[in-house]
Amino acid sequence: MARYAVIFDREATDDLLAIWEYIANVQGSLVANGFIERLIAHCESFGTIPHRGTKRDKIRTGLRTISWRRAVTIAFEVSDAEERVAILGVFYRGRDVLSALAARLDERN
Repeated sequence: MARYAVIFDREATDDLLAIWEYIANVQGSLVANGFIERLIAHCESFGTIPHRGTKRDKIRTGLRTISWRRAVTIAFEVSDAEERVAILGVFYRGRDVLSALAARLDERN
């Protein structure tokens, strides 16, 4: 089984920073660091098992979402041809993920 490369889009990286800042302000930087490290490790695990989560083809072909610890929704695309997983967004609690993601993807087009 091939290992897929996992890449983080610029917006996903910005999302991670915003989540870190929020948690750091509420619970401190040590807690924020640990949370983000575990979240990134989970995203990187898509390299070995990329086809998980819920398909969201109505928003964009190949788009998937998956929850992590009931606190975060991760949006990503799998490219079998390129053996790549692109993390497109990392949305923290309480966000209307599908609307935010659709708007983000519309801005790119």
